Amino acid sequence: MGLFTLGKIERLRGVVDRAGDFRPAANADLQEKIRDFLGNRDGLTQFVYSTDGTAAEALDSKSVPGGVEALVEYQQGNDGVVFLGDENGQEIALTATGQGRSFRVSDTSVIYVRTPTAGDSVVVTFEGGA
Repeated sequence: MGLFTLGKIERLRGVVDRAGDFRPAANADLQEKIRDFLGNRDGLTQFVYSTDGTAAEALDSKSVPGGVEALVEYQQGNDGVVFLGDENGQEIALTATGQGRSFRVSDTSVIYVRTPTAGDSVVVTFEGGA
């Protein structure tokens, strides 16, 4: 049963969460930070990365906004399989146009690409950025 009252809350000390624990209330600064982190982004960053050889190479460094994933896709016209991963191993195989993998990273340079043919490419896309 709800209780209807008239009054003014001058300061909210906290709230009770789903588990019944008392937590501090979010202030305006925290709410704005969460809204910026989870909200829509202006603009779209997209670039093509072409390999120089057949060894694993880090993608060009681009800062990825918080809460955003970078999508790495197989580029049409490649000669063979494109492998994705980190500096220690590239086990994710992309074999055809339209295939891709998303990564939750803060910078695209932590994603490595390896191709059996120098000059094969991937397309990297994410929301926001420069």
